[in-house]
Amino acid sequence: MISIYIFNSIAFTLGSWTIGLILNNAIKNMAFYSKLSHFNFIKNEATYHTIGMTAFKWALKNSFFKYFNQKIKFETRPSSTELQAIRNEMTHSEIGHLIAFLFIFIIVIIKLVNGALMYAAILFMCNIVFNLYPSLLQQQNKKRIDRILKQ
Repeated sequence: MISIYIFNSIAFTLGSWTIGLILNNAIKNMAFYSKLSHFNFIKNEATYHTIGMTAFKWALKNSFFKYFNQKIKFETRPSSTELQAIRNEMTHSEIGHLIAFLFIFIIVIIKLVNGALMYAAILFMCNIVFNLYPSLLQQQNKKRIDRILKQ
């Protein structure tokens, strides 16, 4: 039964990317969207290391996930205009993952209310790995770009 929960959880969280993408595209031209550009959950850089972001980044770079969203990849040293465009793409990706995270979080709450504690726990862990951590990684990378742009 646990293997079914794991498989379903992975499928749901990967499927939530589509919902995040659709809703993100629907709201990207709204006035409040630009305010989300500087949104950060984590202020301290050491916290990223503590929660395992370095290992997550390594896993991302060394898996098939590196082929997703090639728009946020540097081939050569980018200009400030290119950095800003990449930063905007990172914001778009970050918000899409946050929307997907919230969608799955609602499903987790429903599972908890229905008494499916094990399923909810597995779904929540997959949601963290496939939606929250990518969003946090985008935030960390945006901070690095901001430091470069200020120079």
